This record gives sequence, C-alpha cells and structure tokens, in this order.
Amino acid sequence: MAETGEGFAPEGSVRDQALAWFVRINSGDATPVERAGHAAWLAADPGHRAEYQKLGGLWQDLEGVTDPRMGQIVAMPARRLSRRMVLSGGVAASAAGGWLALNGLPDFLQSDEYTGIGVQGHAVLADGSEVDLDADTAFALDYTASARGLRLQRGRAVFEVAPDPRPFRVSVGDGVITALGTKFSVHLWAGMTTVAVEEHAVTVQARGLGQVQVAEGERISFGQGVSGQVETADPATETAWLRGKLIFEDRPLRQVIADVNRYRSGTIRVTSDSLMEMRVSGMFDIANPDGVLAAIEQTLPVKSTHITPWLVVLRPA
Repeated sequence: MAETGEGFAPEGSVRDQALAWFVRINSGDATPVERAGHAAWLAADPGHRAEYQKLGGLWQDLEGVTDPRMGQIVAMPARRLSRRMVLSGGVAASAAGGWLALNGLPDFLQSDEYTGIGVQGHAVLADGSEVDLDADTAFALDYTASARGLRLQRGRAVFEVAPDPRPFRVSVGDGVITALGTKFSVHLWAGMTTVAVEEHAVTVQARGLGQVQVAEGERISFGQGVSGQVETADPATETAWLRGKLIFEDRPLRQVIADVNRYRSGTIRVTSDSLMEMRVSGMFDIANPDGVLAAIEQTLPVKSTHITPWLVVLRPA
C-alpha cells in the first residue's frame, strides 16, 4: 500500500484493500483525510462495502475466542458457514459437509503424522527412516513395494533416510525431492519450498525448475512460479529449530511470519506485499515467539494493530 498526498491508498485485491482499511480505521490514528478516503472507497463500489462489512463481522465474531488454530477444528471465515456453527461441540451434519467442501479433511483424517501449534514431533517410519517434525507440520505416507514416498502437507521436517533399495521421495506442491543420501530438510513457507541438505545429496524436480541436484551444505528454494539458485547453506542454521532457536539470515519477512506463526498462539497477518519482502536477520528463542514480533515492531518500518489477543496485523508505518 502507499501513502500519498491525498492520504491512505491501499493496493491489492478488494479483500486486501478492505483489510487495510479496517486496520487503519480501527487503529486509532486515522486522520480526517483518511476517514474521508475510506468513505469514498466504500461508496465507489458496492463490492467494497460488502467485503468490508463481511470482514468487520468476522472480527466481531472472533472477539473473546481463544487461539483459533488449537483444540477443536475451526472453520474460520466461512463465506457460507458461521464460525459458531463449527466451533460448537456438536456440528450439524450439513454444516460439517459444507466445511469439508470448503476446507478439506482435517489433519487427523488425511495425515499419518502431524503436530500442533508450538509442538514438535518425531516419527520412525516402517523402513527405519526417521523424521523430525517442526511445529504445525503434517505429512501423509505413500509406501509401496517399489518406492518409499510421503507428501509434506505443511510445515517443516528433517528426514534421515534409512538404507533401502527403494527410492525415498518427498512430494511438496508440484515438486518432488528424491534422496541420494541420508539427511535433508524440507521447509514449506508462504507458498515457497526450501530444501537444504545436511548429508550427501538430493535431486529436486519442480515446475519451472527442471531437475537440480543439491549437495551437502547447499539449499534451494522454489514455488509460486519462482525458482532460486542453489546456494551455500549452514546446516546448523537450517535445523536450529531442533535446538529451540529460529535463525534468520537476510530472509524475507514472509518467511519469518510463517515460521513464527507455527509457534505463536494466534496469527500474524501483513497487509502489504512490499512489507513482506523486507529482509530480516536475527536469532530467536522458539519458546518466546512474541519476542520475534517485538523485534519486527521495533526494527522494521511497521505499525501493528492487535485486533484480538490472537490476531495481530502489521502494516507499513
């Protein structure tokens, strides 16, 4: 979004603009010019007002609710379902069917292993391979007589592959990582995938990337139509979360937010694409994810609005 001489000028989709206006108007520091601009934006298109009212209704519905990603299954903004219908202990069959149509099956029905917010895990697979799961991570197995496979559905994991004549493959989005050795990590964040190798090598095949070999001490990122180059990586940095740390070395804010959201009760949202690309460096304790948020607020040109205890929105200062 941009600040102009005429005031606040949100960019992006109508939904993004509605969110930006909502945060600005409710921040307590909107100017008279900005309030006039908000009124003009609402009047410019009936779709603007409809999206803004829908957003306002959602935040009002969230007041007083605990972390929406923990405990029971939560359907968060349903365009056709009320959040209260899903949060209640007994969801009607019709509502459950609608929720599944919109959101898909929950982890415990479609994953073989998964972890919750702030909880790491460890799994030993049938062939003896071991997987360390970061918080808020899930995968589904696909082992056959001729191949060992799994799909990493979200989150981050370190794979230590046991010897076996069958190939070991990890599927992510439209990419496939094939182990040529023993130990590597796969990290899903903000629509991107980062593969880093600690021992031996892997091949990575993905749309727009072709097939690339990544060797020990290297990493590559791809996704959203963007393919990076193989670059040097420090294995200790890539797996610092196993030792209770999050280490960022010149990483985009969108990756930092994705990682922090795995450990923090609630979620952090950013209203500006340009802000999401700002670079962040630092080392943080995963036991104190709010410390990362505080560092972002103190060191980057951002303003934060705590809409509820579980939702923080960041916007350009």
